[in-house]
Amino acid sequence: MWRLVLLVILACASTAHAHRGSAKYVVVERTSEGASIDVELEVVDAAMELGLGEDAPASAVLARGDDLGALLARGITIGDGAVACTAGAGAPSEVEGEDGPPRLALTIDYACPEAAGDLVLRDDTIFPTDAQHEAFVRIRFAGDTDAHVLRAGRQDVALGEPPSTVSLLGRFLVEGVLHLVTGYDHLLFLLSLVLTAGGLALREGMRVALRDVAIVVTAFTLGHSVTLIAAALGVIVLPSRLVESVIAASIAVVALLNVWRPDERRSMPWLALGFGLVHGFGFSGVLAELGLPAQARVLSLLAFNVGIELAQLAFVAVMLSPLAWLAGKPGYRTWIVRGGSIAIALLALVWLVERATAP
Repeated sequence: MWRLVLLVILACASTAHAHRGSAKYVVVERTSEGASIDVELEVVDAAMELGLGEDAPASAVLARGDDLGALLARGITIGDGAVACTAGAGAPSEVEGEDGPPRLALTIDYACPEAAGDLVLRDDTIFPTDAQHEAFVRIRFAGDTDAHVLRAGRQDVALGEPPSTVSLLGRFLVEGVLHLVTGYDHLLFLLSLVLTAGGLALREGMRVALRDVAIVVTAFTLGHSVTLIAAALGVIVLPSRLVESVIAASIAVVALLNVWRPDERRSMPWLALGFGLVHGFGFSGVLAELGLPAQARVLSLLAFNVGIELAQLAFVAVMLSPLAWLAGKPGYRTWIVRGGSIAIALLALVWLVERATAP
């Protein structure tokens, strides 16, 4: 059993970069002729779509600007299901001064037949070659906005009326759940925090272990909620490279503490609180990409945070009972606690180097 658990830890750790797949940003506005969209995509994605290779510079992609515009105009369609709108793309340009990978921007205008019904945008670009690709779509109405994330297999969005508040809250709650579930580094940090709780359950009982874990999770919640809200509202903004690097370092620190002192639990709430402040900036990244709707800004932010908490509590609840059971088996401390923590720490250190040195 311990071998299976260790393999699960390693498999989860090895995919921790997966939720950092490429992203595209689409802003949609309805016009008298139909619609207009502003598209931003990463240079590497544009280069791959054009067959230039992932190392092609922005200058090489811009030299093929007409081809890129035509490709996006064909791949991002707007229509009513029966009739497609006619698309015309402008020239691409580099996006200056943005945090993260270099991006290109261009505008596509759509002329739709007068008889067209309810319009739907569909994005078929990049998804076939990058299953982790996400398209963050923001739809502007008069005084209102709507926000969606398109993922492989769910690549359509209706361009209808402004959404209801209930619809927005449900959508942001789900996005909060998905962000934690696909944020493997956040999950591994939580696992590192509770990995030694199985031994506590064996020594002092499940009730004591549950109380201990509840305190740790509450401390983590307090920490990341403060910075998530502050970052999402624009009060404090930190460079993503710094945030992601410190998140990786936080995993390594807690994992190495488990190796050094596997029975130490008193410091866990403080570590959870302190590093939770940094993880909150990581959680806020998806909100910055998605954009909080103007008509329900605070409520959408709270719904996103609640979604994170629900996923977090579910993860901890699922992990605690197996850890308590494993604590009574030979090799728990050696293979599960120390072995698992060493594996997590090594992967975290690799991520730290990758993130700190990323261009």
